[in-house]
Amino acid sequence: MHLSDCVWKGPQELNIVHKLSSEYPRYSAFFRTSLKLGNATLDHIIKELQTVTSDTSFDTLRQLLLLLNGYLTLETLPSRISELEGKKIIPVTTPSGEVRMDYDKNIWYLADKTSLWERFKGKIPLIAFDDVRTVRTLKPLINAMKVSSHILSEAVNQTLEIVGLKIKDEERTTDLRERAQYFVQ
Repeated sequence: MHLSDCVWKGPQELNIVHKLSSEYPRYSAFFRTSLKLGNATLDHIIKELQTVTSDTSFDTLRQLLLLLNGYLTLETLPSRISELEGKKIIPVTTPSGEVRMDYDKNIWYLADKTSLWERFKGKIPLIAFDDVRTVRTLKPLINAMKVSSHILSEAVNQTLEIVGLKIKDEERTTDLRERAQYFVQ
């Protein structure tokens, strides 16, 4: 084992590095100060994702993507994760319900609203996360991957159409307009 294969502390999802803090807690000063051993970084997460194979579980893949997202910021340049481009690291649920690994940005979407998830589930490929709240937390990853156009609320044009008779309530409209004046001031 080489020092380059070690970190002082790191997330449990990282398997490519040895986390020494749990094995040698009393030697913190030696490892951290003398050997200048740091904690896990974005580069370690990227290397872990590069080792993903078709045998990697979808749950592990989801956890690694959430971990990557946690290490990214909204200002992270897309070039920082360019090494992952083309790697099949995105868990995608197909319209038939099959979950597969993918990266091709042209064939999957992120459902960021429950109503959109319910409407499009089973009709188009969606990123395989359990709920839309998780997808909403992925802004740094979405920005770094340059896939903001794949967020359903941005990709879908919604139009509202009144069905039936239009009934105007002049009294209610006047009342609301009078109240709105106080909010504008």
